[in-house]
Amino acid sequence: MSIYNLEYFFNPKRIAVIGADDKPGTIGYTVFRNLIGEGYRGIVYPVNSKYDSIQGVEAYKSLSDISKEIDLAIVSKDCEPNILETLEECGQKGVKGVILFCPDFRTKVKEAVNLEEKIEEIHRKYGFRLLGPNTLGFIRPGLNINASLFKRKLTKGNIALIVQSATLSVALLDRAADKNIGFSYFVSLGSDIDIDIADLIDFFGVDASTRAIVIYMQSIKNGRKFMTSARSFAFSKPIVIVKSGKFVESLELALTHSGLLAGEDKVYDAAFKRAGAVRVDETLDMFYITETLSKQRRPRGKRLAIITNAGAPAVSAVDGLIKLEGELAEFSKETLNELEGIVPARIIRNPLDMVSDAKPEDYENALKIIIKDKNVDGVLIMFTPSLGTQPIETAQRVIKIIKENPYKPVLTNWMGETSVNEARELLNSHGIPTFVTPEQAVRTFMYMYKYDFNLKLLLETPQTILKDVTFNTERVAEIIDGAISQGRSIPTFFEASEILSAYGIPVVLTKKANTIEELKNIIAEIGYPIVLKIDTPKIIHKFKKGGVILDIRDELEAVEGFKWLKKLANEHGDADASVIVQPMVMTYGYEIALGAKKDPTFGAVILFGTGGNLLEALEDYSIGLPPLNQTLAKRLMEETKIYRFLKKYPYYADVLKSLEETVVKFSYLISDFPQIKEFDINPVFITDSEIFALDCSIIFDKTAPRKKTMVKGEFCPPHLSICPYPVHLYKEVSIKDGIKAIVRPIKAEDESLIASLLGRCSERTISLRFFQRAIDLRHENLVKFCQVDYDRELAFVCVVNDGDEEKIIGDVRLSRDPDGYDAEMAILVEDEWQGKGVGKALCSYAIEVARDLGVKRIWMDILRINTYMLGLADRLGFVKHHIEEDSIKVLLNLENNL
Repeated sequence: MSIYNLEYFFNPKRIAVIGADDKPGTIGYTVFRNLIGEGYRGIVYPVNSKYDSIQGVEAYKSLSDISKEIDLAIVSKDCEPNILETLEECGQKGVKGVILFCPDFRTKVKEAVNLEEKIEEIHRKYGFRLLGPNTLGFIRPGLNINASLFKRKLTKGNIALIVQSATLSVALLDRAADKNIGFSYFVSLGSDIDIDIADLIDFFGVDASTRAIVIYMQSIKNGRKFMTSARSFAFSKPIVIVKSGKFVESLELALTHSGLLAGEDKVYDAAFKRAGAVRVDETLDMFYITETLSKQRRPRGKRLAIITNAGAPAVSAVDGLIKLEGELAEFSKETLNELEGIVPARIIRNPLDMVSDAKPEDYENALKIIIKDKNVDGVLIMFTPSLGTQPIETAQRVIKIIKENPYKPVLTNWMGETSVNEARELLNSHGIPTFVTPEQAVRTFMYMYKYDFNLKLLLETPQTILKDVTFNTERVAEIIDGAISQGRSIPTFFEASEILSAYGIPVVLTKKANTIEELKNIIAEIGYPIVLKIDTPKIIHKFKKGGVILDIRDELEAVEGFKWLKKLANEHGDADASVIVQPMVMTYGYEIALGAKKDPTFGAVILFGTGGNLLEALEDYSIGLPPLNQTLAKRLMEETKIYRFLKKYPYYADVLKSLEETVVKFSYLISDFPQIKEFDINPVFITDSEIFALDCSIIFDKTAPRKKTMVKGEFCPPHLSICPYPVHLYKEVSIKDGIKAIVRPIKAEDESLIASLLGRCSERTISLRFFQRAIDLRHENLVKFCQVDYDRELAFVCVVNDGDEEKIIGDVRLSRDPDGYDAEMAILVEDEWQGKGVGKALCSYAIEVARDLGVKRIWMDILRINTYMLGLADRLGFVKHHIEEDSIKVLLNLENNL
């Protein structure tokens, strides 16, 4: 379903209200009254066979009686018993969109799930967009459209609000109306059979009247679709989310430690972070943070300076800041010296606590100095009314300094009510956010920081830490297929450890013994002390079940331990189980946990944290979504206390680098094999010089594909919510003079090569490609060029060898629309390589891949003076679609060009 159909949905010219009513208090009465009473400029047709007119407007007996085309049909009658017939009528009429209210659908409708399925069938049969059931509708204040059951008028603004709960929507809108918070759109999703959160992010992402997107979320059906849409617009528009519900059902099904700890709510946290969205904990916070982000620059760090005339509220602000892991900025010597003697404070420090009757000029002087301090990322100005204070004049002085120094966020907290209301309104009118309590202000500052941090994470260029590394995927596939074909979902320890070894993850020296004689021979080889473990899929948590015996130092102890473990295995139904023999690690070090599980919404996720017996006790771990590169692996590790602790010691630097590599390798393993349902490596033991796994366990998903598969029209394997690098799309090509080149997808690590390519191109080449003479080669722009979402953008580079290094000589990219139907193509070839077949090789391959992915039409916008590109487009099968003054739009219809 195309998001562009949503323009008809949210800007309809003709609306039919099916079940419109004259009886106050009914759904039909309310929605019809809202539409005709808000000043909507389109036409509203009431449809009800019982009336000749409704609320003074001529009524129609049926939808088919309306001669005009209908953009939006609002079904305001009960969902039973004739709702399916009504939807069929909508489809036959050619209606473009339908709103299905049906309040309390799941509780009031018999066999609701079955009815939902039938509703979905009709919607797909006719292709109309569907909102609901169990929706409150939508409101577009800018066009005076209130197609909802909310009776109050909303102020026009630039925030798009998406709410899944119809009941909660009323409370949120009521509060927003009281606070005069403006919206570009409000949409209540309900059951989201069709229109969902991802569709609306795509739509609002390109909507000029929307500057920020706020979502009250209960759950997501399609994690990958959400991730793709959110990542596409995170840089251009803040996405703020309140997520309710911390379900435990998925935890009850987990077998490994990693599966148990990677609960649903933590996975959502990881997904929001990876998408560049910011999650807030309280409903009111989502409006505060959105308003603030629309008014202020994001802080570049979490160091906050506080200026106040009252100590107690400042202490509350500091407590809240530290609790949220923020930092109190430490003033520089220059700042301290400048403040000395200028501000009325007994001690010059942060918070800067001035006298209770601090004058407007005191605030002005303090802010003027502090805001320029390089150690300060943001400022909170707190004002408490007292005898002699001047709230309005103080606000005026603060506004003056902020206007002169707009590069850092400044938040204000004018405490009180009547005496400071006018000052608050003055601050707000000048785009300066003000808060009733210090805690609200501090929370908002930290949410702003987290949002900026998440975006920076998306912009970081990773190092290449696994160059020329290959994995033995064939052996892993052989082990997995063998186990599943035997009906086993749990492999032995030896099979699990061999899987790790195939991906370059070291495992401690391990032997297995089936008899006491074999045990003695192994001990003679490796010596004491040793560890014995039972190796049976019947026992997952070996330590808890008594299946691990540590620090064995003599033969008697070893033999008794062996007998005990065999007896334990026999009691669990595995008389043939082997006993694992490992050397007891006596070296000083630390235990790390590394694991993975399949989340039902977002697919595979990875866990990293403090390991061993303390994993569940300390709960020091973080969750990330694969695939992980070096930067993402490092950020995942940095979120844990164990990593931050080890980072303090220089002699752990090399092993922490190796740990990064291990996490990346593990990410590759999880990405490559959808059959892995859960994977637990606990512990991974690290010393100051080495790293190796001591124990591991795996759960296979017998229903998963036998290997990493691609769905038609997609790059991404179905068990991942973020596409991995499509290494399978490498292709060798021959260009002029027999030169061999590689056409491959672009990758994040290509930033320096792309910068070099653009730097070597002439002004004319840049102009023909970008329609401007020069481009900004700063990191912030280059990284967006290189870090693409393969779900939305196909970007290929042509690479030749330049000595021992790669050299990029051309770039082509296809930007797909969210529905994947259309794509726009653009190409750049370095001057020196033009006319040598590079452009044709790149375009031909991009078109080939686009066709395989189900793209139907490819567009190019070519300057009229670019005769070479116009000629190439003609040879590739493009036709002129329309001609403008300076450019020509050409089209390649892949459906007709097979």
